[in-house]
Amino acid sequence: MSVRAREPEKGRLDLPGGFLGVGEHPVDGLAREVKEELGVEAEVGETPILLATHRYGPEGGYVLAIGFRASIGKQEPSPTDDVAEVRWVSAEELDSLDFAWEHDREMVRAVLEEEGK
Repeated sequence: MSVRAREPEKGRLDLPGGFLGVGEHPVDGLAREVKEELGVEAEVGETPILLATHRYGPEGGYVLAIGFRASIGKQEPSPTDDVAEVRWVSAEELDSLDFAWEHDREMVRAVLEEEGK
């Protein structure tokens, strides 16, 4: 998880991600965003775990969030200018955290439930 360093939703928890370039595959886009935001290489799964629409900011347009399972191995993430801090979270604290967007909580929950099987 990362803490947003910029608006919208500055100071709230967020998953690494962002907007795709024209013609960019979502898996490649997530790998690029993880590198830009956390400074690490990510291995991104091909199958989406969740799709959600939301508004990007109070006056923003609607966007489609696509969640993928990703791993960074033993690399140590380091926040960049878009990220105020990096946080690891547990399943036990998931419901009490201040997420920027509710679908991020549901994406994390989906991955944790999959790991618990």
